[in-house]
Amino acid sequence: MTRAVEEACEKYQKDLANIQSGRGIDALLIAIVGAKGQGKTWVARQFIRDERIRELLRSGDLVDDATTRLVWVGPVAPDELDPKSEIYHPCPSTDMVQLGQPYVLLDTPGITDANQHAARLAHEALTLAPLKLLIVARDQIRAAANMAIARQIDGSICIPVISSVEPEEMPGQATQDAATLRLATSMEEDIRSLRDQLMLMAPNTNLGREVLVPDFEITGDQAGAAEYFLSSILDRLHELALTDLSLLASREQRIMAAQRRLRKEVAALIGSQLPHLAEAVENLNREADRVPERVLASLLGSPAVLETGIRMRLRARLVGDTSLLWFPYRTLMSTLHLTQGAWDRVMLAMAGSVPSLFGALASWARNVRQSREFSSDIQDGIRRRTQEQVEERLSPLCDRFHRAVHKLQANAGSLPPSTTTGIRLAGIEELQTQSQEIFDESIQRNATPGWRVQLLALLGVVIFWFFMAGPIILIYREYFSASLSVISGREVQLDNFPHPSPSLLFTSLFLSMLPLAIYCMLVLTWTLNSRRVRRVARDIEKQHDSLIEQLKTSQVIHLDFDDPLLAQAEFLLNLRDQES
Repeated sequence: MTRAVEEACEKYQKDLANIQSGRGIDALLIAIVGAKGQGKTWVARQFIRDERIRELLRSGDLVDDATTRLVWVGPVAPDELDPKSEIYHPCPSTDMVQLGQPYVLLDTPGITDANQHAARLAHEALTLAPLKLLIVARDQIRAAANMAIARQIDGSICIPVISSVEPEEMPGQATQDAATLRLATSMEEDIRSLRDQLMLMAPNTNLGREVLVPDFEITGDQAGAAEYFLSSILDRLHELALTDLSLLASREQRIMAAQRRLRKEVAALIGSQLPHLAEAVENLNREADRVPERVLASLLGSPAVLETGIRMRLRARLVGDTSLLWFPYRTLMSTLHLTQGAWDRVMLAMAGSVPSLFGALASWARNVRQSREFSSDIQDGIRRRTQEQVEERLSPLCDRFHRAVHKLQANAGSLPPSTTTGIRLAGIEELQTQSQEIFDESIQRNATPGWRVQLLALLGVVIFWFFMAGPIILIYREYFSASLSVISGREVQLDNFPHPSPSLLFTSLFLSMLPLAIYCMLVLTWTLNSRRVRRVARDIEKQHDSLIEQLKTSQVIHLDFDDPLLAQAEFLLNLRDQES
């Protein structure tokens, strides 16, 4: 398995080097590719005017005549020429058919050659050139070998060349009898099928119009067939408009195609050769994918816990937005906010019950602690709990993965791998920051509007003073009457000035605060009703789910392994996942 992956990676590196450098040829490189015996070398000879070089290019199905090496022809030699596998025939541009720019021809062995060395060279050459002439014999249009070639030339500029076409199947025939029409129709269907299959297997290929070459062994006119071929190929090249920009785009497409081939090959190796290892890595990756949601769930707790936190925040916002001018409404609202869940003891404490006072104080301390804990969780709960979740849920899976690798290595006589693993979920800082923003924005958006807060406070103050005003007005009326008598010079005794007992004022205050407290309770109950709180909770959960999915899709949240073995396994699995 390891060696197979290494070979796939080495092949990808070689393909990448071929695509990026083109073996150092600073000219248009035209590769002539196809299966064995399709007429590739004959096509190559048509671009060369020097008869001496033309004779050096041998072709045929026989072993002695078939091309078994990469044959370079042109004014520029490739870098690092290997004499065992390649041959270069220097040919000045003046001795080659003019295409409007310098170019080098690459004649390749047949990809279906029984000679394994020649077939391997043919496969390697498929990534070299941006422009490829795919040579297919008329009777081999539907052969499976064409599809194997198509997968290797994805991203290139390709012109299909159909060789050995019978004269009756050539376009523009004067005779249009039934047999000729049937042949022409069959030819069109075969070409359409070839193009469809090429685009299916190589969807990023810039596929030009096909070129038909008449079978000169039937017509006996090889010179006419060569002239027709050159005329057609020049037309196709003119249609493709091979600019520097198009060649650069082709290079990018070929690089992407090479990456896809690597991913597909590695995916097949993982799926077929190491199913247990693949399963272990899949479980690890699947669990890592779920960690952010579980961290969030552990942070927010059950829906009831989240709703409690929202209710505390909305209550605090309601009290905080109330102006200090609205006394004693704001004071009483603050007291009820801090003693949520103990309002009955608050009322009894106001009546003088000492045990109820202590119970109210205990509830106040508990609510303050819960509020601080919830605020702490919102601020850094995700960051603090992430590593706990990672260690709790991923460590057993890492151990299982190491056991699977150890089993494979034990079969190979290797030492067991180290089980000391550092795992970190990257992107949690971003999740933490945006999570807090989501919560704060939701509270801000769903808080009671400021004008309504002040209106409710005004009504509360009116209720209080409606009940409290009677005793106050009575006391001040007697006080003003006595003061007026003193100012007018009438005889007044000190007993004429009012001197209410503290119990009277306390009783009046309690009787006035009681309806205000009931009003405040109704305001808190109405503004923080369960339906509203549940709506805010659903909104926060929905935004968090969307945020986590977005961060995972953009790879902001991802699993980082300090263990090289795990990192390599994750890389292989990612290759497979991207392919699938």
